[in-house]
Amino acid sequence: MKLKSLISGVASLAILFGTANAVAQVPVIGGGAPGIAVAGSSDYSQLPDKAKKFIDKHFKNTGVQKCEKYFAKGKYEVELRNGVDLEFNTKGELVEIDAPGNTVLPATVVKDFLPHKAYERLEKDGYAGSVESIELNRGKAYEVELNIAGPDTYVFDLGGVFLAIED
Repeated sequence: MKLKSLISGVASLAILFGTANAVAQVPVIGGGAPGIAVAGSSDYSQLPDKAKKFIDKHFKNTGVQKCEKYFAKGKYEVELRNGVDLEFNTKGELVEIDAPGNTVLPATVVKDFLPHKAYERLEKDGYAGSVESIELNRGKAYEVELNIAGPDTYVFDLGGVFLAIED
């Protein structure tokens, strides 16, 4: 019994030190700035080209705070230094973007992400500059959250046809 406990303890220590060594070797994102290594951490350069082009186009001088790849979900999550969170699928297509806190997304980002009809509807209603987040929900509809009081979520189909306003 004592021998079994001793072997189990030694094995646990070997796993612990082996894991600590593996975590220490994860590349640091953000130009070498110190930080916590997160399981699934990924180097920005490993993002699909389409995702990098979107970030370079709209947030060129912002910088990347964190980049993670979720293998099981097939997605990349990127957090920019200004707090904007982006989620891309494995092809590099944007599927979600959130502005930090009580801020809004630049209208150019909204226009680039949404179908033309959806953007026109937001513009017509005076909300193109009030978008907090956009999510391509299950690949079937765009949910656009606005920074306004009252019902604040516009829902559009993939073609940009307006479907509903929700709370």
